[in-house]
Amino acid sequence: MPSVDGKDDSSARGLPREVVEWMESSLDARLVLCERSVSRREGWIVDLRADDARRIEGFLRLERFVDGRLREPSAQVLRETHVVRALHDHGVPVPAVLADDAGLQATLFERTSGRDDLHELEDRERIDKIARDFMRQLARWHSIPVEALAIEGLTPPETADEYGLAGIDDLERGYAASTKTPDPLAILTFAWLRRNVPEPPDRPALVQGDTGPGNFLYEGDRVSAILDWECAHIGDPIEDLGHLYSRGFFHPWGDTRALIDVYVEAGGSAPQSAKLHFHRVASFAKAALGSTMAVNFWGLDGPLARLMYFSISGERGLAESLAAAMGVDFEDGTLPEPTSGDSAPLGRPLEAIAAHIVDSELSPALESPYLRNRATELRDLSRYHARRERYRSGVVAQEIQELSQVLGTPITTIEEGLEGLNELIRSWDDTTVGDIARYLVRRAQRAETLASPLAGRYANPVLSPI
Repeated sequence: MPSVDGKDDSSARGLPREVVEWMESSLDARLVLCERSVSRREGWIVDLRADDARRIEGFLRLERFVDGRLREPSAQVLRETHVVRALHDHGVPVPAVLADDAGLQATLFERTSGRDDLHELEDRERIDKIARDFMRQLARWHSIPVEALAIEGLTPPETADEYGLAGIDDLERGYAASTKTPDPLAILTFAWLRRNVPEPPDRPALVQGDTGPGNFLYEGDRVSAILDWECAHIGDPIEDLGHLYSRGFFHPWGDTRALIDVYVEAGGSAPQSAKLHFHRVASFAKAALGSTMAVNFWGLDGPLARLMYFSISGERGLAESLAAAMGVDFEDGTLPEPTSGDSAPLGRPLEAIAAHIVDSELSPALESPYLRNRATELRDLSRYHARRERYRSGVVAQEIQELSQVLGTPITTIEEGLEGLNELIRSWDDTTVGDIARYLVRRAQRAETLASPLAGRYANPVLSPI
C-alpha cells in the first residue's frame, strides 16, 4: 500500500504501487499528496517532496482497463506524451513532461497554474480576450511545420479520405461494438460523412483533435497551458476549427465565427464553408457518439452522469449540425405532457430522498472532491430516471406517430420504427433523407430536454452558427 508522508493514505488506494515507486525513483522524491482528479480520463493530482525540501507539483495521467489492469502500450498516454514534449520544445504553452514510463502507461506532467472554467466567468470582455489569445496560439502551433515537430508515431495522411475521415473508421467500429441496436442518427452521420469528404489541405498541421474551451487553462487574460493532446494527429488544420464548435457547445465562449477571424488574422488557414460544415459534423460525431461508447464501456465507473449528458445533448448538436450541413430546415421538438403516476411510495418522490441524502448527509462529510462528485452524480441520475418515467408513455406514443409519418407506414413499436428508419437510410434516397434528418433533430431535442437533471453546469448549450 503506497504511503504518503509516512502514513497509509486512503486517497492513494487506487494508485498502483509500481506507479508510486516509479514516480519516487524517477524524481528522487517522496510522494506527499495523492488525490484523484474529477475528469473523464484517469488523472491524479500528486505532490512529491525532494530531499532538499523542494516540492514538486505534478499531474499524473494513467491509462488502465476498468478492472484496474494497466493498458498495453501504444494507447493514448504515449501519444500525448510525445506530442506535449515536442510542443514544449517549440515554446507552445503546454505542461512540461517530468517523467514517463511506456510500460506503465503513465506520464507525470508539470501541474500548471490556471483555471479551465472560462464559460463560468461573468466578464464577457475578459472571456473574449482569453478566447482570442487561444485562437492566436492555435494559429501558432498550426504554423509549425510537421517535419520540424518530428513527433514519434505521427505521419501525414496521403489521401482525402485519410484526412477527412481521421478517427471516423475507428469511431464507427467502436460505436457498433458498444450498442445492441445502431442508432439512426449515427448511421445517417457516417453515411453523410463518407459521401462528403472534402479536398485535403494545402499543408498539413498538428491537429489537437479536441481543441477549444475546457481543454486549456487561463490566468488573467491569457492562456497559461493547453491540455489534453491524446487525440492529436497530423491532419487538416480546419478539423480543429470544427472542434471549436463542439467544445464551445458545452463551454460557451463567444461567437465562433468572430474567433475564426482572429485565427485567420494570426496566420491560420481561412476555412471554406463546406469544409467547416463537414468538420463540425465530424467533431460532434466524435464527441457525442464517443461519449455513448464511454458510457457503455465504463459501466459504473467514470463520470457517468456527465458522460450521459454529453452523449444525449451532444447528439442534439450533431443532429442540428448535420441538418445544417445538408441544407435542411427543421422545427423544434417538444415533449408531450407528463403523466402523474405514483412516484412517491415513501411519502416523498425517490429522487427527493436521494437529493436529501446526498446534499445534506453525504457531500458535507466527504473530503474528497472526487467522491463528492460521485455522490452528486447519484442524485442527478435518480432525478433523470424519475423524469423519464413521468414522460415515458407520452414520449413513446409521440415517437411511434412521428416514425410512422417518416416511414409512410404504421408501426406498433419504437424498435420496429428505428429498424425501418435504418434500412431507409442505408438505401439513401435524396428525396427522403431530409425528412429523416428533421425527425432526428426533433428526437434529439426531446431527449436532451428529458436529460436536463444531468446537465449540471453544462445546461442549455447553444450551437454556434457557421
